[in-house]
Amino acid sequence: MPVFFLALATIGLASCASKKEPARNPYASDVAATPKPSLFQNCLAKISGLFPKKHKPPAAMPPQWTGVIRMVNSAENFVLIESGAISSAIPGRTYLAVGKGAETASLRMTSLRNPPFLIADILSGTPSPGDKIYLPNPAASPSPSPTPKAKPVPQPSPSAKAPPATPSINSPT
Repeated sequence: MPVFFLALATIGLASCASKKEPARNPYASDVAATPKPSLFQNCLAKISGLFPKKHKPPAAMPPQWTGVIRMVNSAENFVLIESGAISSAIPGRTYLAVGKGAETASLRMTSLRNPPFLIADILSGTPSPGDKIYLPNPAASPSPSPTPKAKPVPQPSPSAKAPPATPSINSPT
């Protein structure tokens, strides 16, 4: 392994040493001239360019709390949510209910609203009054729920003829 790095450094230094500096103009002003990087800085830049820098992962976004469950109607399968930000609730999106540090239910927001209250259908779980509601991934675009496609029923071809009926013994002819 050290031989690899030694060979890599030798190649880098050889390529750096082969570059010639352009001749300086004796009539140019030294004040206006920008300092050029040294041979060592050029070589170091080439060697460090071989190893890509690792970027930090993006910071996690805190959940956007939509409201708090005030009433649960398990017979009708919906909840009443009190929300201070009515405009943040997106009808048709799936929200999560969190209570006592754990997810308690999955809810689909309806378009029914009477400020400051919202109504959501219970998709799964058992929500309780006091559970907080949030949208798990607000950056994602709303995705419509998939509808199953009906399987095509085979139809007899128009050219196919029905087999001739065979007379039975007991039927009148």
